[in-house]
Amino acid sequence: MPKPTRRLPRVGGAAAITHFGGIRELGVISAVADGGRRVVVETESGERLDFVLSRATAKFTAATSAHGARLELLGP
Repeated sequence: MPKPTRRLPRVGGAAAITHFGGIRELGVISAVADGGRRVVVETESGERLDFVLSRATAKFTAATSAHGARLELLGP
């Protein structure tokens, strides 16, 4: 079976959130749904943010706005 070409989200995985303006904060994935195309991240400040995988760019973006925060999956 071929390996995935991108990191797959998993509950408990580390993530970095980049907000508009370049502000970056760390978080932990607390839920994964829709075959890995939707994730919920809890930030260091306790805020819960929803992200969806963009079909156009294959990157996670804020579920509320395509121009909002971006999510980067960290580590294995």
